[in-house]
Amino acid sequence: AEGDGKALALRAVGLEASGILDQYWQMARATSFAEFESAQRLLQMPMFTTMYADRDGEIFHLFGGETPVRSQGDWDTWAKPVPGDSSEWLWSSTHAYDELPAVRNPASGWLQNANDPPWTTTFPAPMAADDYPAYMAPRFMHFRAQRSARMLAEDDSVTFEEAVAYKLSNRMELADRLLDDLAAAVAEHGDDAARDAVTLLESWDRAADAESRGAVLFAEIANRLRDESVGFATEWSEEAPRETPDGLADPAAAARIVAESAAHVAERFGSADVAWGEVHRLRQGDYDLPANGGPGSLGIFRVVYYRPDEGLYRAAGGDSFVAVVEFFDPPRARALMTYGNASQPNSPHNGDQLELFAKKQLRPVWRERAEIESHLEERRVLKR
Repeated sequence: AEGDGKALALRAVGLEASGILDQYWQMARATSFAEFESAQRLLQMPMFTTMYADRDGEIFHLFGGETPVRSQGDWDTWAKPVPGDSSEWLWSSTHAYDELPAVRNPASGWLQNANDPPWTTTFPAPMAADDYPAYMAPRFMHFRAQRSARMLAEDDSVTFEEAVAYKLSNRMELADRLLDDLAAAVAEHGDDAARDAVTLLESWDRAADAESRGAVLFAEIANRLRDESVGFATEWSEEAPRETPDGLADPAAAARIVAESAAHVAERFGSADVAWGEVHRLRQGDYDLPANGGPGSLGIFRVVYYRPDEGLYRAAGGDSFVAVVEFFDPPRARALMTYGNASQPNSPHNGDQLELFAKKQLRPVWRERAEIESHLEERRVLKR
């Protein structure tokens, strides 16, 4: 682009990588970690983190993709345009596979990643960000990832059923972090309306399940705290990555926001304690069901994003394909296409997994020929 006497140029990695489908094919056909890693070494994916597990108990996480070798700067530097009048800013190569952050079989026995940087994939952290170039990845751990790590760290023996429950968990990590601070702020600075709102929040289950009353109010409070830049008293710290940020930088403003949020929710939906599923819906074709799940910014692991729809909110993004797999013999798995995402509007199955979504259930995965054939809906014989 050009304008105002300036020119903007863009250089993207991966434009010369033509083997991404071949890499995916080799990854899918791998029968051991060595074969899988051999496919990863092709580095044909310009981005994406990769998680691996197998029946032998091997687990592995790669912060993969093609990362340019840069001469200077950190992540924030390269998140903005850099000077284009000097070759010192021009990169000409990408990092080799062995130079990328990776974790294999950590002492914790578990790995997680919720679209967060590689430094907090497990605890105790097996790698240090300082051992890699400052531009390799940002440094933060958002609330969804904190929730993910908490569920794994607090259970040293996760069953298949528990893994399903954790995947479908709508508990808000942000609520666990802030409710005590909001109560203290209202106790000191709030009016009767704010105190009534806190009473509601204290009886709430801190989840975004369809029947959760208090979730709509808390989400409104969280949005207003962000919009008015009412920050945390303690910002996120690498020394306490799963306990920060915490507290309220301006308790008086927070108390006011609590009262205003309760009034706004009551005016819009009839009551401050309206259920989450009354406001948030699963709508696709003839389906109109109460939704569960919410934004990752609230610290919910089951992410669902919503858009306005006829005075309410309709699920429109977030978790797409979900699967829980157990590597026993034989393996078993459950899966779901979640919030009604589909690209074939004339399909008779458009939205037919929404009832499972609404009930927080997954469907069985059919793998063996016999079970697949027993569920055949149509058979076509193609002749030359």
